[in-house]
Amino acid sequence: MNSKKISELISLKDKVSIVTGGAGHLGSAISESLAELGSNVIIIGRDVHKGEKFVQQLSSDFDIDASFTSVDVNSKQSIDSFMTNIDKIDILVNNAFTWPTIPKIEDTDWDDFEKTLSTGITSPFYITKKSAEIMKKSSNGNILNIGSMYGMVSPNFKIYQNKPNMGNALAYNASKAAIIQMTKYLAVHYAKWNIRVNCISPGPFPRPGTFSNGKEWFESELKEMNPLHKLGEPWHLKGSIALLASSLGAYITGQNITVDGGWTIW
Repeated sequence: MNSKKISELISLKDKVSIVTGGAGHLGSAISESLAELGSNVIIIGRDVHKGEKFVQQLSSDFDIDASFTSVDVNSKQSIDSFMTNIDKIDILVNNAFTWPTIPKIEDTDWDDFEKTLSTGITSPFYITKKSAEIMKKSSNGNILNIGSMYGMVSPNFKIYQNKPNMGNALAYNASKAAIIQMTKYLAVHYAKWNIRVNCISPGPFPRPGTFSNGKEWFESELKEMNPLHKLGEPWHLKGSIALLASSLGAYITGQNITVDGGWTIW
């Protein structure tokens, strides 16, 4: 019987991972997951101080090579410049996102919508395309897109209790729906080069401070929206990252794993 141990399958030793926005709220847990499994990690983002401090911690905690590069993921030129210095990529995680600041459709203009779509779908497409060109050379690669439950279902606006300046912008939802579809398309396209493409769609993973300044009520509203009545914490993503980034998921491609406490099942 040709079998492999789970400990061998899950190892990412000597792999090279790139994580966009890899020092952020969810990105830090994603980067840490890859480092824990032995992968060297390249984080790209905008906050140099935060990024460099974080990669120092990763290197120290997990004895891997971690580096940070300042890249504007909304700039083709910035991405091209970064990619010229990369000669090996085993894993790419498209995580970076610029949150729209205007939730109401009536107040959203052309530029507001376009800016969100640029970060949400155009940038991941282009970074994936450039990364796949490198992965093709070794006929091996792994691409993970970070979607959202709101790429699958509409927000229930009742949870915002008609509070001004609260809500979930259409451009965000549209871009996350698009990245789930892009995952399926690219999984088929890149299969011939043994490049797997999958998606993880988190549910409610509130940032620190979300429920401060008189918004304590919002925590209860969110918890009532899923069967587990819990909110996501960044470490809740580690299991799905480990599965899809490693050879544990060697026969999985084109899939979207939803990590939402059951929000989207009712």
